[in-house]
Amino acid sequence: MTPGNSSLDALQPRAAARRVLILSPATTGLGEELLECLERDEISYTVATAGEDSMEVLRPDAILFDLTQADRQAAETIPGEPRSSSMPTIAAVSADHLDAPQLRIPTGDVIVCPWPRGELALRVQRLLDAVTPPPAPGVVSNGDLVIDTNRYEVFLAGRPVLLTFKEYELLKVLGSNPGRVYSRETLLEQVWGYAYFGGTRTVDVHIRRLRSKIEDAQHTFIDTVWNVGYRFRG
Repeated sequence: MTPGNSSLDALQPRAAARRVLILSPATTGLGEELLECLERDEISYTVATAGEDSMEVLRPDAILFDLTQADRQAAETIPGEPRSSSMPTIAAVSADHLDAPQLRIPTGDVIVCPWPRGELALRVQRLLDAVTPPPAPGVVSNGDLVIDTNRYEVFLAGRPVLLTFKEYELLKVLGSNPGRVYSRETLLEQVWGYAYFGGTRTVDVHIRRLRSKIEDAQHTFIDTVWNVGYRFRG
């Protein structure tokens, strides 16, 4: 929590951090305004030249074309971009580009740099929603994590995750209500039942074990809300 945030701020759902592959025609590197926006929004990124294959390394949520320093001709052509039918493409342009009448940029969306905090993540999510079919009944999806409540199965990036029954039930409760903050007492009641007389420390132990199985450097799903409990990222 940054200085100045109230305790109520900690209870509000946050937009999930995103990963983007950045292509830029500029030879001088990314502009300072673009870098500041990415760092402020906690966007993970890799910079690649046009045609370079960095998709498997980063496994990005979207491709961001840095056109903030490009002229109109470069903005309208964008040669050699690695596209796929399900990969959102967004062009970051400067305010100067808005003066060009009928500028045609061949990407799924355009964002003006600098943008308000959180706008890029929202635009990526909007594009992902447009190409991603709704989950089947009983299936909870969050990025690479899939919880199949019909079969009591969990998958991370397509690979099965072996969980104990309590770990699975804990994940199902949290994952079925992303953004909602659960106190330790509430989780204890819903997962272990009223007949369980153990302390709330049991919840912390199972959360730690669950995180060790579904989280790594590229995946964070469960947030700790200090002095309250836990929530699943929306």
